[in-house]
Amino acid sequence: MLWSIGIAIMYVFLFISLYFQVFMLVSFIEVRRRPRHPDLIGSGERAEDGTLPSVAIIVPCFNEEKTVGSTIESLMALDYPHDKLEIIVIDDGSKDDTLLTAQGYEDDPRVRVFHKDNGGKHTAMNYALAHTDASLIGCLDADSTVAPGALRHIAPIFVNDRVAAVTPGILIKAPETVLQHMQHAEYSLSIFNRFTLAALGSAFITPGPFSIFRTAVVREAGGWRHGHSTEDLEMALHIQEMGYIIANAPAASVHTGTPRTVRALIRQRVRWTYGFLRNAVDYRHMFGSKAYGNLGLIILPMALVSIGIAIFFFLRILFYGVQEVGSAFVRYEILGFSVHPSFDPFYVNTSALWFIIYVAVALVLVLIALGKGLGTGKRGLPAGTPLFVVFYSFLVPVWLIAAVIRAVFKTGVRWR
Repeated sequence: MLWSIGIAIMYVFLFISLYFQVFMLVSFIEVRRRPRHPDLIGSGERAEDGTLPSVAIIVPCFNEEKTVGSTIESLMALDYPHDKLEIIVIDDGSKDDTLLTAQGYEDDPRVRVFHKDNGGKHTAMNYALAHTDASLIGCLDADSTVAPGALRHIAPIFVNDRVAAVTPGILIKAPETVLQHMQHAEYSLSIFNRFTLAALGSAFITPGPFSIFRTAVVREAGGWRHGHSTEDLEMALHIQEMGYIIANAPAASVHTGTPRTVRALIRQRVRWTYGFLRNAVDYRHMFGSKAYGNLGLIILPMALVSIGIAIFFFLRILFYGVQEVGSAFVRYEILGFSVHPSFDPFYVNTSALWFIIYVAVALVLVLIALGKGLGTGKRGLPAGTPLFVVFYSFLVPVWLIAAVIRAVFKTGVRWR
């Protein structure tokens, strides 16, 4: 009986996952064929200088002396009218020479550097908010760099009064390790998802690297909040709760640093997932509510369900793995050790279950390729895609389980 229930649950979860992937792909195709909301995904057209709004870019820093210089230099190189651009560097109580490094750029009239006691990223953002009158305000993490034309892709989208924020296309800065190459494939998938969700009016994250906001809306929202260590996600939910929209400009390229080790990656993703779960509790009234359209009825519930699906499959695979090890041990005790490696297509599992899995993996590859095309204009799959497909599925449940446990017991998470 329990076995049958387990199989039934597995089929249901696989169907839900496959349905959502197809839904996203069909939505993408429809948007590319006939844009339903062209002002939510960026037109790519160059705006005249006289029509561009003033913009303040915040660079919140904590012990970033090695990277903050390249971040500031990339902002200084932006193709944007100098008299309409502010670069506000906030040293949030660094213990190294971050402040001195940043002050070395104050000869440029666009650059202002402030120092404050350590209080977290959201306090640095709010400190800068109090020191600017710019129409738009954004953030660039001190481990990221931005392409010269990025701001020109983003700023014109704010001609739509309903748009409160615009997210860029985020790429990995020069992937070096095997883990970073796997994340390269993941980030390509994220570019696809962010583009499609924005076209559906359902984006629910404004990532730290170069998301730009309408300053008046940020002030109306009361500024950035701690948001369970995910102020970017909390702000995204808050401004949509207020009735505004988050748009996307995938051609606005930003390169960001990513974890180089498994331990650092898991710590980062535990924080992200924990923040989503705790904010989901705070904004639970949005889940399943038709008042928030696709976001409330489909995207937010699916984001929550997907966590449960990933954990379920991980535990099921772990259970089967333990069983297989036990069976292998019994075979060894009886027959001894023997290996006869061979491959015969006749023995490829073609059951309905595995057919669904094959289709799901193929769809993931298609979405990654589409995301790479959106973000870089190049065809094909990132080099780390095979490793991403094979190994990432075993890493993801680790941080999901850890985050769920922390969220249940409200333990909080560390930023670093």
